[in-house]
Amino acid sequence: MLVLKSCALILFTTCLISFTWAGVALFTRPSGTPNGLRILFFLWTLLIVLQVSMIVLTEESNLILGLMGLSIYISSLVLFWWAVKTTKEKPLSICYSDDLPNHIITTGPYKFIRNPFYTSYLLSVLAGVFVSNQLWLILTVVVMFVLYYQVARQEEAKFLTSSFAADYKVYKENTGMFLPYTNRIWYDS
Repeated sequence: MLVLKSCALILFTTCLISFTWAGVALFTRPSGTPNGLRILFFLWTLLIVLQVSMIVLTEESNLILGLMGLSIYISSLVLFWWAVKTTKEKPLSICYSDDLPNHIITTGPYKFIRNPFYTSYLLSVLAGVFVSNQLWLILTVVVMFVLYYQVARQEEAKFLTSSFAADYKVYKENTGMFLPYTNRIWYDS
C-alpha cells in the first residue's frame, strides 16, 4: 500500500502544482487579487493539509478504492490540461473578478461542461476521499462544491449581463455546469 500512497501523493501534488500555476500564469487578474480568492486559497490550504494527512496517516487502504482515487486524480489532470489548452489563446479571468467577459468558450471540454476548471479541482478533492478510504472527507468535497457553485453562479451572472447574454443562455441550456448532460454525450454529433 506504500506504492498506492506514494502514487496518490505524487498525483495530488501534480494537481496542486498545476492549479497553482494556472492561478499565477494562466488566468488574468483585471482588478488584482480579489478577496474571495484569498478566502478560497486559505480553505484550499486547510484542505491540502487535511487530505495529505489522511493519505499519509491512514493505515488500512482499500486497493479498489485507492485505484479509483488514482484514476480520479488522473481524470482531474486530463480535464485541467484540456481546459488549459482550450483557453490558452483566450484566457479567462481569475475567479471572483468583477470584470465582464469578453468571449465565450464552447470548444474542448467547454463543449460538455461550463466549468471544467472547477470540475477538475473538485475531482482532485474527491480523489482524496477514495485514496484515504476516509468517507468523512466527503465533507471537504461538499464545502468546496458549495464554494465553486457560488463562484460559477457569479460568473454566469456576469455573462448574463454582458453583450453575450443571448448566446450564453443558449449555451447554458445545452451544457452542464460541472457534469455533462448525458443526452449531449450520447446523442450529439
